[in-house]
Amino acid sequence: MKTFTIILMIAIAFINIYGQSDTSVVNKANQLITNKKYNSAFKLLESYDPKNEKPNIVLLKENIALKYFVTSIMHEMFAFKDLKKNEDIMDYRGKTGSFDMHLFPIDSVLNKLIKLHPMNCNLYKGLAEYYYQTYLSYGNHWLKNKTELFNLIKKNDEKVINYNCADYSTYYVMGFISLTKKEYKKGSQFFLKSISLNKDYADSYYNLAYSYLYQNDRDSALRYAKISLKMYDDVSSKSDAAIMIGEIYLELGDSLNALKYYKTANQIEPNNYYNLKPLIYICAETNDANTLNFTKTFFNLAPDNPTIYNDLANIYYRTNKENQLAEFYKAQLPVFRDSLLITGNLNFYLAEIYLDSDKKLAKEYFLKAKELFSKIYDKNNSVFNAIEKGIKQTDE
Repeated sequence: MKTFTIILMIAIAFINIYGQSDTSVVNKANQLITNKKYNSAFKLLESYDPKNEKPNIVLLKENIALKYFVTSIMHEMFAFKDLKKNEDIMDYRGKTGSFDMHLFPIDSVLNKLIKLHPMNCNLYKGLAEYYYQTYLSYGNHWLKNKTELFNLIKKNDEKVINYNCADYSTYYVMGFISLTKKEYKKGSQFFLKSISLNKDYADSYYNLAYSYLYQNDRDSALRYAKISLKMYDDVSSKSDAAIMIGEIYLELGDSLNALKYYKTANQIEPNNYYNLKPLIYICAETNDANTLNFTKTFFNLAPDNPTIYNDLANIYYRTNKENQLAEFYKAQLPVFRDSLLITGNLNFYLAEIYLDSDKKLAKEYFLKAKELFSKIYDKNNSVFNAIEKGIKQTDE
């Protein structure tokens, strides 16, 4: 499931009713934003409306705060910086430095304005966006927990819909909340509405596919997942879409197409743990000639990490190819002979493989693993308990 990452770009729909002075200030602030002078833009708006009494000014301040902060403290205090043309906000976000800090409790400010302007749809929209961005940034570690935040988002977005200023992002977020609540049918309806308002937002298609997948409508899931794959530019998202398509084909029993899209995901984002793991499984399942190459790439991601060995064991046992895994491990022993930890792991997991077929050989590997691990681990390390347990099994 994809989260919604577009920051609110508040449309100043009613700007003329606030007078030319407001218009002039907003234009100047927007020009500063275009030139990456984020701190200057915020200070201009702050000096013009220090008491946060003007809805359009406050909403533009919110836009700057949520999109261009360098440092945020619980999304109630924000630091900004004026950048050079060749700089990006992510070059500074989360890093130490001397920045101007501004107190701007957005939810409190917007709630006060809503009391004064209860029919201003954009205020509810800004409040819903604030709570959603807060969830994305802090999750359950904010002043309100996830459930409370979702309830507040839903409450305000429902008013946005009722007051007729909803856009594709409103329906997208409502769909996202529905998915988190496992309300998949309702979620798909929101995503379809989002797509009808903006046909160019890839995340809507991806999450619509996700919602159909959980409704066991794999044909629809496949259709929208393929659209999202074509639309995504971001490498990680594009890779995720290819993986989803591969998973759907696998569930449909179409191993060849599943393999095609798993390979596509790996081409898009090579050497990614989450891409390689299912790819090796489907390669092993279909006896693909590249199984060994992908296994080697996967193994080399972290040959000192037991997770890699456990994943490979799971894959090769499920496909009844544990003997091939044993031969692969044997081939790695001379490659990593200078690493006590890796050769220790290789011997240990070779012993595990041979426990069912050759107890004598399994015992030899366990004893070798014990010898190697004793040179790097304290005698109380839990690995020795596992080795002794294995040796005991070889004697039964």
